Amino acid sequence: MYRVRWTFALLIGILAACSTPDAAIAPSRTFDAERTGLIIRPITTIAALLVKPSDLRALVATPLTLVRSESGEQRTRQVLVGKDGVEALRVELALDGSLRLIAKSGVGLESGALSESSAIARALHHLSQVGLTIPPGRPSVRRAAGRTLVLWTRLVNSVPVPGDGTRVVLNGAGELVGLAIEQSPLSQPPARIASSEAALGAAAALLPTGASISEKLELAWVHHDDAAGEAVGLRALRRLAWCIHGELRDGVIFELQLDAGSLQLIGRDGAP
Repeated sequence: MYRVRWTFALLIGILAACSTPDAAIAPSRTFDAERTGLIIRPITTIAALLVKPSDLRALVATPLTLVRSESGEQRTRQVLVGKDGVEALRVELALDGSLRLIAKSGVGLESGALSESSAIARALHHLSQVGLTIPPGRPSVRRAAGRTLVLWTRLVNSVPVPGDGTRVVLNGAGELVGLAIEQSPLSQPPARIASSEAALGAAAALLPTGASISEKLELAWVHHDDAAGEAVGLRALRRLAWCIHGELRDGVIFELQLDAGSLQLIGRDGAP
């Protein structure tokens, strides 16, 4: 269930980030980057790789701003605008200088649809073009709103971090529309991970009579709930958890998330 929930959220988020200027992130006041001691990769060096020289000459950089992403990460934002003041290119960096987002405006949809292999090849090309490390594993390919999305889920010790990873958005001709990288902070994994059998037994003890549990469970790095059952802030450390799926007697689908070491309940979706 968490895969469906996070995949849908990712598709909406990446399309918003690569289309409207402030759909996902609200800028703060401008600040002096030199005084902060930050090393900022100038947007012009990135733009030179993505924009035709004749088009680049007509663009102007706006003042650097400090922003916070939807997940709560603090970033620097640089924007190039045309003479009409319309945004042409937006770049965001983490405070350590790591590239987090590129969003190009005015990229046509183009007719036709890329094959999966062609989309992956084009995404790899664009990542290399801007100097990014190629993520491990084979990505998934999705299509939404006339765009093709190539998504690598972040894996830590072979365990997925739902919502994190690298996403590249392409048009029908394979041209880069935008890319985004999310990396949530993680807690230390437990010294000993409980067995899947123990996790199933702990989950069964938490459920009412008549509930059924799927024997297929998986590990994931998840956001946990506080003592009142409310989700904690998105920048809080994620915890390694066993995710157990099942169905209540009335047909309601649920997911329980148990700490991978202690088997303490740290999250639920749909279960009482």
